[in-house]
Amino acid sequence: DVSKPWLGYPVDPALRLGLDSRNGIAGARAALTTTVDPNLKTAYTHNWFFGVQRELLQGLVAEVSYLGSAGHRLYNSANVNRFRGDMLDGRFNGFNPSFSSIMMIQSSANSIHHGGTLQLRRAFSRRFTLQGAYTFGKTIDDSDSLVSTTNYLDIANRRLDRAVAGFDVPQKLAVIGLWDLPVLQGQPRVVRGLLAGWQISGFAILQKGTPLTVSHGAAWPRGDFNADNSTGDRPNAPAGGLKTSDWARSDYLTGIFRVSDFPLPESGANGNLGRNTYRGPGFAQVDLSLSKKFRVTERASAQLRLDAFNAFNRVNLNDPSMDLNSNNFGRSTAMATPRAFQMGLRVQF
Repeated sequence: DVSKPWLGYPVDPALRLGLDSRNGIAGARAALTTTVDPNLKTAYTHNWFFGVQRELLQGLVAEVSYLGSAGHRLYNSANVNRFRGDMLDGRFNGFNPSFSSIMMIQSSANSIHHGGTLQLRRAFSRRFTLQGAYTFGKTIDDSDSLVSTTNYLDIANRRLDRAVAGFDVPQKLAVIGLWDLPVLQGQPRVVRGLLAGWQISGFAILQKGTPLTVSHGAAWPRGDFNADNSTGDRPNAPAGGLKTSDWARSDYLTGIFRVSDFPLPESGANGNLGRNTYRGPGFAQVDLSLSKKFRVTERASAQLRLDAFNAFNRVNLNDPSMDLNSNNFGRSTAMATPRAFQMGLRVQF
């Protein structure tokens, strides 16, 4: 009917113009993906370092260092339109019912790191060099994100999420070796060309696993225990006597936990299990490389390089699923890259 507005067709509430009394879109419930705290502060960090280097024996150099770092007023983005117990009446209200979620960038996160490194270097005779570094430390924060979404357990009590950082590695050992084969002076030219000038190198790394957080990915009422319309809530801590560390590889494959190990909190309450409470499988890998530079003409040279990544084909399991809502809860179902070979030839003019 051309005589009626919009030709007489009903208008989708989301397309209507105007705001309601709470500054939302009239007839619709919108999500605000980016808002900024009007009291946003400038983030800043403090760093401090102390190190000592000394030659212990002929060619053996040792270095001991300590590094500290503290971040303050770090940025994070979280949904502030929620509160604990909101869903107990069976519906989501939020602080502002005109919006579904309000993602706000705030400067409320903090972090602290203390760590040290012990490093040894030795240049041996016959063109051989060996270097090793042992690193230890601890990083604590309340959010591993910067401006990406941070899913705090309780938006009104963010200290519940203060724990070791998700990327924290308490111990790490790295060893590098390099051997330049001799030029074989006095040998026939063909022998020197085939056997001399090769360089063999290796790199080994061993480190502890990264932290794991047990959570539940289902919505209310199966998950979302504190009923704030945000999933990923943590359960209560398990009873004493449950093995919580030093798992073998077979344990990760069969399951380090069962769902029944973790009691569920009362509806509308926060679980008392901390964030990043456990650790995943460690990582160990050795990479080897063989390379040789040789001259093609007076103006051109070439380098042949053979690489073996994870040369001993060690199985490094990925972190197990820590979602109580997953059928694979407690189990590692994938692994890092197995052994791989690579060959390359580079010619320079």
